[in-house]
Amino acid sequence: MERFKICHRSELPPGQMRYVEIDGLPIGLANVAGTIYAFSDSCRHEGGPLSAGVLIEHTVTCPWHGWTYDVRTGKSIVPPVGLRIATYPVEVIDDEIFIIIDWPEV
Repeated sequence: MERFKICHRSELPPGQMRYVEIDGLPIGLANVAGTIYAFSDSCRHEGGPLSAGVLIEHTVTCPWHGWTYDVRTGKSIVPPVGLRIATYPVEVIDDEIFIIIDWPEV
């Protein structure tokens, strides 16, 4: 597992999202009422950039075709229910945001 420093908490205010890329892995960050979530920034439908979509409470809607996911769990809400996007652990240390990536063994 590796920890990656992303940004200062002040750079991601509540209700906002941000795109980051870690070693080619697209990740979206969302601040939901002060809690930071990290998730795959690639929609399961056609790879749309989720962080460019709309965040309402804990759901993100893809800007391309409207697929919606829960940023807390990665579960799709509509359509189709049952799919998931990856989610990643987040740590906030001294107001700095870190994402934890557990890379697969090669």
